[in-house]
Amino acid sequence: MKQKHIFVFFISLLAFVQLAYSQSEEVEGVIPSVKDTTQAGSPQYYGLRVGVDLAKPIRTLVDPDYSGFEIVGDFRIRENHYLAAEIGNETRTSIFPNINNTTKGSYIKAGFNYNAYENWFGMNNLIFAGARVGFSSFRQELNSYTIYTTNDLFGDDTRTDTREFTGLNATWLEFQFGIQTELFSNIYLGFTLQLKRSITQTDPDGYENIYIPGFGKTTDDSSFGVGYGYTISYLIPIFKR
Repeated sequence: MKQKHIFVFFISLLAFVQLAYSQSEEVEGVIPSVKDTTQAGSPQYYGLRVGVDLAKPIRTLVDPDYSGFEIVGDFRIRENHYLAAEIGNETRTSIFPNINNTTKGSYIKAGFNYNAYENWFGMNNLIFAGARVGFSSFRQELNSYTIYTTNDLFGDDTRTDTREFTGLNATWLEFQFGIQTELFSNIYLGFTLQLKRSITQTDPDGYENIYIPGFGKTTDDSSFGVGYGYTISYLIPIFKR
């Protein structure tokens, strides 16, 4: 499973680089002599951009052990600086040889983005880097477990008495790298890569967290996690400069 996450991370990274390169080539080929937006005097729009992460609803449809939804948003405060946040909820059933566990909870991530892309005339795209602080409140449900035995005479001892652990929470630091392209007027398609570092978490009494909503799968040998997202959002223009 860990190798699968790493594979997805690098595939997404390659897709991100290719998309950014293609966008740059397209702009240079179509309008090679036009200066950037600020220099050309084109208006810069400031407002609230809200949308959803498309990856989670799609995963909900194809993965019977997962359901989730996330709302994303940012607000432009300076030419290249944005306040940004994500809020969502997830339910994930993790199935292992000896444990069947379900995690349910909500999360919020808040921070900022910096746009490193200099737009050409009439464009309002972003290639950004950002940071978030994440907080999750959740509960774990131990659906069943198998007691290990070396005696093959009686077979596996599987217990199905459900145990619930409530009042759990976790915090983490997250770095994001992404791109947002304006497809139509004020409608943006985006892609993000996420690198996460666990800060704190409350473990159930006599048990361990297996999955944290917003952060992802946890492991004993690493406090890092990775993620990705595909977003579609709408910019609500409030004023322009």
